[in-house]
Amino acid sequence: MGLWRFMDYCPPAGNNLIEEWYWDLPDEAQAEFDVTLKVLSVVEDWRTLSEFKSLGRDGLCEIRFKARNIQYRPAGFFGPGVKRFSIYVGCMKKGRVFEPPNAFDLAIKRRGMVLRREAYLHERVV
Repeated sequence: MGLWRFMDYCPPAGNNLIEEWYWDLPDEAQAEFDVTLKVLSVVEDWRTLSEFKSLGRDGLCEIRFKARNIQYRPAGFFGPGVKRFSIYVGCMKKGRVFEPPNAFDLAIKRRGMVLRREAYLHERVV
């Protein structure tokens, strides 16, 4: 078992939006995401890893992986709790353009919903 646990955002309707995003990815991207989370799960400090970047915006961070020349950037925050990272939005990056274009604002909004208990997080099996 790893040092870290990953949590997925679920809106009030109860569906797991990160899991839905994951299943819409090509098989190669799913495999890269799985490997990236496994790597992150066993590393104490992510700051020096290419698979992670702090965005310096309200604590927002992105997990980074690439498949089929597409850069994937699921975004989230540390917590709640110790050794947890919560993923609030799945997104892709081509050049300087993100899809969805408002991904980071959406992640911040969704985190607020979780903190207000209007939405919840579900643990992702790594």
